Amino acid sequence: MELLLALAILGVLSTLALNAFTQSLNYKRHEDLRLKTQQNLRAALHYVTQDLRSGAYLHVWHQSPCDATRPCSNHTQVAIVGLTGDSSPVAEPPGNSFTNSAETGVCDARAFQEGDLVLLYNGDQVQLLRITQRQLLADPNQPCSGPPNPNRDKIQHNQDRISGQWTNSAYVFKVDLATYVVRDDPLEAGRKVLYRMTGYGTRGAGAETGYGDTMTGAGIVAFGITGLEVWYGVPEDPNAQSSRLVFYPTLEEAASAFSAQGYSATPGGGKYIGTLVRAVRVALTGQSPGNLPGKNAPDTLTVTETVELRR
Repeated sequence: MELLLALAILGVLSTLALNAFTQSLNYKRHEDLRLKTQQNLRAALHYVTQDLRSGAYLHVWHQSPCDATRPCSNHTQVAIVGLTGDSSPVAEPPGNSFTNSAETGVCDARAFQEGDLVLLYNGDQVQLLRITQRQLLADPNQPCSGPPNPNRDKIQHNQDRISGQWTNSAYVFKVDLATYVVRDDPLEAGRKVLYRMTGYGTRGAGAETGYGDTMTGAGIVAFGITGLEVWYGVPEDPNAQSSRLVFYPTLEEAASAFSAQGYSATPGGGKYIGTLVRAVRVALTGQSPGNLPGKNAPDTLTVTETVELRR
């Protein structure tokens, strides 16, 4: 009788030990999946913040209407204007006015190709131009000069005509335009992925397979990303060097706060609010499967980072 009692107690203890061991394994697997999801989110966030740190002047690009098929910036996607390192002074006489111009003289256009994007920096005027043609006319062994005795190259930008007055510090910078947006996973129904799309055009049906788009490329940055949120930090007083930043969920809201000063949410509609953005806050959200007994709902994890931008 004592032996049977001892065996029963041993059986109960063994069952308890086995249950504790199983729960420990389940908990460890659950935490491993959480850690893996968090690492995935941080790796994806690194790509976004790296592009933001390479931006300057315009910082973020916006157009209206804004949706997930085109490069633009709202609360759920962001289009970043990043410098590549290639540039050239503009070879136009300072003080000369230009109206609806589709051609710009530059000192050296050899770094630019048809289809490239360049950022025109001309004092307060900052515009994104698509190069439709270039003319290599300059003698690189001679000083750059504009009219009346020009030694310069030319770039055409027929799709983006410009008006204004040339300053003595006008430059063109070659840029990359990268748009981050969460879209459907092309391989697994019901899942989401974070895309990095490059170029200026729209991206429609078939974009995930490389067909039907006019952007130069698209790549999946990370799987399992369920949400992207963006806020745009603008100083309360744009004229104060250390003014407190106010973060707005859209450029439209930021521009509305400065409408009295002539700022617009899109380039070309006045002074572009993007030139006032001093920081961008990005939050990425993902889901880790629940694996503990009785906890089948996925865990939601979010990582956030605020990136201060170059002037």
